[in-house]
Amino acid sequence: MIGDETPPGRLERVLLALPEGSVLRLVFVALLSVSLAIVVIDYRSMAERSAEEERTSRIESMPLRPPRPGDQIRPYLPRAMPVGPDRGEPVLPGYDGPVEGEALAAPMRFFRGPGGEASAIGRIEFGTAEALRAFLATPEAAGVDTLVMHSPGGSVADAIAMARDLRSQGISTRVPDDGYCASACPLLLSGGSTRRAGEGAWVGVHQVFAVSGSEPGLPSTVDRSIAEIQATTAECQSLLAEMGVDPALWIKAMQTPAASLYVLTPEELVAYRLVRPLPDGPAFVGPPAPTYPTFPPVPPALEAGEPAPPAGEAGEPAASEAARRTGAPSAI
Repeated sequence: MIGDETPPGRLERVLLALPEGSVLRLVFVALLSVSLAIVVIDYRSMAERSAEEERTSRIESMPLRPPRPGDQIRPYLPRAMPVGPDRGEPVLPGYDGPVEGEALAAPMRFFRGPGGEASAIGRIEFGTAEALRAFLATPEAAGVDTLVMHSPGGSVADAIAMARDLRSQGISTRVPDDGYCASACPLLLSGGSTRRAGEGAWVGVHQVFAVSGSEPGLPSTVDRSIAEIQATTAECQSLLAEMGVDPALWIKAMQTPAASLYVLTPEELVAYRLVRPLPDGPAFVGPPAPTYPTFPPVPPALEAGEPAPPAGEAGEPAASEAARRTGAPSAI
């Protein structure tokens, strides 16, 4: 009838059946759950940022177990070196100061040692390539034929430039016993006309990552584009090939997160030619090119009505059959 009220729908009946205040309690619980979730996410993000800041700013040495074949991934500290019960302190010619802490975290410095050797200790910062050129141009560096390095890495661009400078001057490179050469440092190591790594030396690689303006080697707050990462990776592989090192080494780097380090075994250092006791010839530009099998050309299709050539086996020309019987190679 006109004026009759429409009966309530199913949802309305359910809501009316709830005790008074239940809807408000449900809304309150939902808002509280969302707030707690946001707090947990924020706390987790803060904890991750705090751990990352501690890792990148730490200068105290970190005790780590020695790498073994198949167990070679270790944390990467951009300002510190790993230590262990079986590791001593590296000896750097011409340098008698501390080899860890502030000395390793500071921008790379160069020292002239006896017997044609010089030492490089510290981080590879923006401008370190120019510092190396300036050092090699001094009278003090006259006659230097080997650069001994102890570095946690840093600027990839500077390491590449330094490697080319060393190769152009015929200077060898060496990581001392119990030394540390990580991140971009192996690129510098590759520039030596001969390359050596002492007993207990840690030589490690990892992914190239963004850097923040004045502090190379530290993650940037802005992600790099894929194109930029690919370009830098290509530059690294190009340098390795140019220096006579197997570019496949950089596959290990690309497989290892930036916060970790893949420490190469002595056997891998030799296999990838990062350690090279003898100089390469002047014409050497990288590892030998791979060889691939060759195949005879496919014979042209027979025209309609043209008799097929005699064959010893199905589809085999007579000339090939004769060669097979006599053992002579087939003409291709």
